[in-house]
Amino acid sequence: MTMSADPNRVEPLKIALDRRAAETPDKLAFVYLGDPKGPITCTYGELRQRARAIAALMLQNGKPGDRVLLLYPPGMDFMYGFLGCALMGAVAVPAPPLNTLKPARSLARLRTIVDNSRPRFVLTTAEILAAIKPAVAEDEAFSQMVCIGTDDVPPVGDDVELPPPPELDDICLIQYTSGSTADPKGATLTHRNVVHNVAYLDQDWQHDPQSVSVNWLPAFHDLGLLYGILAPVIGGFLSVQMSPIQVIQRPQVWLQAMSDYKATHSGGPNFIYELAARKLTDAEIAKLDLSNWRMGLTAAEPVRAETMKRFNARFASTGFRSRTFSPGYGLSECTCKVAAIHWSREPRILTVDEAKLEQHVVSVVPDGLGRQTVGCGIPGFGMNVVIVDPETRIPRQTTGVGEIWVSGPSVAVSYYGNDQATEDKLRAKLAAIPAGSSMAGSGGTTLETPHLRTGDLGFLYDGEVFVTGRLKDMIIIRGANYYPQDLEYTAQDACTLIRPGCVAAFAFEEGGEERVGLVAEVPQMTVEAADDVIGSIRNAISEVHGLRVHRVELVKQGTIPKTTSGKIQRSASKNGMLTGTLELIH
Repeated sequence: MTMSADPNRVEPLKIALDRRAAETPDKLAFVYLGDPKGPITCTYGELRQRARAIAALMLQNGKPGDRVLLLYPPGMDFMYGFLGCALMGAVAVPAPPLNTLKPARSLARLRTIVDNSRPRFVLTTAEILAAIKPAVAEDEAFSQMVCIGTDDVPPVGDDVELPPPPELDDICLIQYTSGSTADPKGATLTHRNVVHNVAYLDQDWQHDPQSVSVNWLPAFHDLGLLYGILAPVIGGFLSVQMSPIQVIQRPQVWLQAMSDYKATHSGGPNFIYELAARKLTDAEIAKLDLSNWRMGLTAAEPVRAETMKRFNARFASTGFRSRTFSPGYGLSECTCKVAAIHWSREPRILTVDEAKLEQHVVSVVPDGLGRQTVGCGIPGFGMNVVIVDPETRIPRQTTGVGEIWVSGPSVAVSYYGNDQATEDKLRAKLAAIPAGSSMAGSGGTTLETPHLRTGDLGFLYDGEVFVTGRLKDMIIIRGANYYPQDLEYTAQDACTLIRPGCVAAFAFEEGGEERVGLVAEVPQMTVEAADDVIGSIRNAISEVHGLRVHRVELVKQGTIPKTTSGKIQRSASKNGMLTGTLELIH
């Protein structure tokens, strides 16, 4: 029996954990594969015991509603800490893990989060706690927090009373945006937001107690947290956890885990499928059995039809099916999911006239005569999408490209401590609703409906969401609009030496004109080889897009600025090029 798709019947996290531990205390909840000593396992009984101990310890110096900063490396400890917050009624504030070799530099990245959320507690491991204590002691922003290493918190008996379950409208967590185009903001999510989105996740992907998910996405990221951790606890199915760094470095370990555990659900951004298709050898693929894989989410960045085709071709012999791919669209401010394709449906690929798309008009053409775009599902479950002119705030006609606006029960209630951003971005109102507006969803949209302005560009076709790019990243050359990811994909495909997902394209001003710049990661190479790579990039973009790339810089692997969730930071890349601070190869 699948998890209920009715959000009013899905249990909040505390109630779900208590029931799982009472009914199936010995059932495996999580397995972590990233420890050098071997797999670490945790049953529902152990999970509740560890979470209760952390909650009881925090209650000695705190109260329900306190903010709690979670500073954990990949592993099981994050789950214990987050669920400890749920049992206490505290507000979890997930944050990127610290570099223990450079704790002061890592803490500087946290200043925005700490200054905004003002946590009462920091939960982390003993190793990280020891590394950050000297820096914390000298930093006023961190000095008011109680720091707890949760590795060896003593258990507590069932006679220790914890607060009653929080109300659905109480705050569950503050989820910070990735900051791909601006400083991160804290999306305030209630328990109602979480319950609704978990139920919505299940609507298309149909989990049951025998499902097995494999999650390698960071726990502090919306998809890694909501789908990788909270959905399995609420739904009662096993989740196998992995280190993001290990999977990115060696994608074969992810697919081997899928094979070993007969996993049914997993996913990641487009780049991980691209890496797997390129890096795995025939011998490694021959060892895999992916026939149990029911749903392969691809989200968090634009989905490439070419990547899905390449992955299908490389892994068909393992039992992987093309309909396993489930392109989706979501963001932190919507808890996680806005829309996604049903697990049993083939992804929809449209070919559109690229010249008209650059003028914000959708015109479907035969394959091979335009740009391929991938559908990300039809909004439902009370979620609604409107395609809006970002200047006039009037919805586009059904053939128009515009900013994606979202409303519904999964949208965050506020940006924590930022009233202006809340009004501007989370409570935006339409100026008018003309006939033939481009809208989709399962609920009504009126002029009084508050909408999230996503900053993403896209269109609707037969009610399905197609994402085309970011509003702020758009490259405008002589009045024509170009999506940077299109140039990036063309550059990436021009030469196999360029790392997939490690290219940044952007516009910059020079001589009073807008020009195109591009930065790409490559291995160390000779000047002659680098010249060949640059020539390949320039020729490919000229042939495909009719554009001249005025400046190309090749940089060391792992140095292009990215968000904590792995998205390219194009503005930071441009700034690095203009200031000469990139680690250049050529």
